[in-house]
Amino acid sequence: MKQRNRQAGFTLMELVIVVAIFGISAAIAIPGIMNWLPNYRLKGAARELFSNMQKAKSEAVLRNTSIGITFTPVAFPATGGGYTVFIDDGNGGGTAGNAVQDGGERLLFQVTMPSGCSLVSASFSGGVPRTGYNSRGLPLGNRIGNVQIRNANSNWFRVALSIAGYPTITRSSTGADGSWQ
Repeated sequence: MKQRNRQAGFTLMELVIVVAIFGISAAIAIPGIMNWLPNYRLKGAARELFSNMQKAKSEAVLRNTSIGITFTPVAFPATGGGYTVFIDDGNGGGTAGNAVQDGGERLLFQVTMPSGCSLVSASFSGGVPRTGYNSRGLPLGNRIGNVQIRNANSNWFRVALSIAGYPTITRSSTGADGSWQ
């Protein structure tokens, strides 16, 4: 009795159909991903700022000294901006507790906004773009206020610092007062 020789594999037609299905799926998914990615980056930047403010507070208490945070806003539609966190202890001829990195005060870390995100404002008591924490974890010189970041999709996040030294995150689709959630 003769055995038939069966060949395993896919036909050309089956491969063309699979490639076409992948192509159609990609064409449907890519616009959604392109809209989602900037919002994801913005939300990540807001969470990172929130986390770094909490880290600065912890460092101030742990080191029993002042920690300063200086913000560098940019005018939208430019992207970028960022902030610097440093030990504000007056080392090297600087002034302790002024939230200005002067003298030989040591840098802890520096953060630049991710691609497509803009740090558009930083306003703390006295109208200055800087704050920090004293050795008890309270805002330096009672400098309370907020930082606002946004992207080109008109999504905004605000990280505010309370008098008790706690940061909070709120979101807005317009950036206007009264629209923060």
